[in-house]
Amino acid sequence: MRILVATDFSPHSQRAVRRAGILAQQTGADLLLMHVVDGAGTRQVARDVREAQRMTVEQAAVVPELFRVNCRSLVVPGRMPDAVLDAAATRGIDVIVVGSAHGKDAPGLGRTVLGLIRAAPCPVLVVNRSVPGPYAEVTVPVDLSDASAWALRSVVSLGLADRAHVSVVHAFEVLGKPKLSGFGIPREQIDGYVESWRSLSAEKTDAFLEAEGLTGRNWTMRTEEGRPDEVIASLAARTCPELLVMGTRARTGFRRALLGSVTEAVLAAGGADVLVVPPPRPGSSDWSGRPGRPLSVGVERPALRVVTA
Repeated sequence: MRILVATDFSPHSQRAVRRAGILAQQTGADLLLMHVVDGAGTRQVARDVREAQRMTVEQAAVVPELFRVNCRSLVVPGRMPDAVLDAAATRGIDVIVVGSAHGKDAPGLGRTVLGLIRAAPCPVLVVNRSVPGPYAEVTVPVDLSDASAWALRSVVSLGLADRAHVSVVHAFEVLGKPKLSGFGIPREQIDGYVESWRSLSAEKTDAFLEAEGLTGRNWTMRTEEGRPDEVIASLAARTCPELLVMGTRARTGFRRALLGSVTEAVLAAGGADVLVVPPPRPGSSDWSGRPGRPLSVGVERPALRVVTA
């Protein structure tokens, strides 16, 4: 496996370098420590490249995790994030690691980070947290599509599940629920109707994991009522997972599936680290070419049974 970590020598990129070092240790991966000097073709840029090369070596020297991995450095003139994207594509990078500033000094998510997660040919790990060690808690929201399957497979292939407790979360919406109270349906019957939908959601998720060959793992499966975007935002705020894994669908235009305002809000909040997983590249060993899987897995929708005296 090959990991590229982008650094600008700031404190948040130092976190990214350490996280990349831990991940490389866990998986035996090769690590490429990369810095991009803005501009090209001038004497000043050439001097800046030489200075950045010295600083890159110094940064690697103070990260103890890098002493035990195969770490190389790359300093190039160019533009962010294009230079990193080019390096990832041409060098067969499996995951890009980048730090994200947040808080009062960084009210919005950086353009570089957004550019990477929107266009990267591989998963992008955005590091928001301090790095005490390997991830212990990983949360993966799933919508039972190929995007979710790719996200779950990345958790396995990148070694993120080796030492972590993995929670798979599926959000479900109850058909017709908002109108039931207005029809005079008793509260206990509405609650029973919701629970029948919860059971259906759990069955669908079980069937999805089985169909994708992802059963038999010591993962926790959760179903939560609500719109997927609201459930993800609430989950991130309530549980503060160390790592949140988000799948994306489209490779053209803006990746809207689980990437959009919710993902950007989670990233900008600075709580969890976020792994954004795009679809496999055409021609890669993971490319299936399958369309998104429908949510139905052959289980009938529950019906509300109204009991009268």
